Amino acid sequence: MKKLILLFVIFGLCAGFCFTSCSSWREVVYFQDLDSVQLHNKITETNIRIRPGDQLTIMVFGADKYLIMPYNQTLNSVSESNLGSGGNRESQLPYDVDEHGDIIFPVLGRIHVAGMTCDDVRRYLHNRLDETIKDMTCFVCIENFRVNVMGEVERPGSFPIKNNSVTFLEALAMAGDMKLTGDRHKVQLIRFENGQVRHYNFDLTKSDLLDSKQMYLQQNDVIYVPPISARAANERSNANTRSWILSGVATLASLISLIVTLTR
Repeated sequence: MKKLILLFVIFGLCAGFCFTSCSSWREVVYFQDLDSVQLHNKITETNIRIRPGDQLTIMVFGADKYLIMPYNQTLNSVSESNLGSGGNRESQLPYDVDEHGDIIFPVLGRIHVAGMTCDDVRRYLHNRLDETIKDMTCFVCIENFRVNVMGEVERPGSFPIKNNSVTFLEALAMAGDMKLTGDRHKVQLIRFENGQVRHYNFDLTKSDLLDSKQMYLQQNDVIYVPPISARAANERSNANTRSWILSGVATLASLISLIVTLTR
């Protein structure tokens, strides 16, 4: 008999914990179906294409410091500290990509870069300068690459991306993750491309995002996490209240059973 009562006590305590956590768990946990679905697309890093309005940092390096000097657009191109290495990233003046998708590069003149990746520009410059500069190499990146995270996150803001590669989840992590008041079922991605505004909706309690081409972000993408609706908030509050009541009843029953056992 005592063993039966003890089992009842344990069951009551477990039930209390389950009732308390079940509702909130379903609302805030990401990718709940991950173990039950098969992801079809092989996610590979999206190559970011250069657009009009971008700013490029381009640094040329080579064995002869005097040969590379004309090809580096720096704050002080004749500074002795900049000659040997091609300068440093902080001293480089960015190349503005104009409305036609062109930049004006020292010596080489106008270069059409819109639609190219940073690797494409790097290869192009290498092919043009390899015969002129011994052991030539160069560094190319989009200097103004930023993503923006707004809404119900811990630290909303605009975040610079230095390596020209960032995922949807990394951007959320930069913003400190979503608050409990964020609606995980209606997270939006807003993208500006080809003169148009496009938007995509994701339910982050499901794994669709992981199988999406939008997993990797483009420059100036905006992630917006809306607040849960008043109705959803009331339902969540009511569900939590019911859970606490059930938890209290289960715990009280367990305590009564325990007291009865100890007094016999």
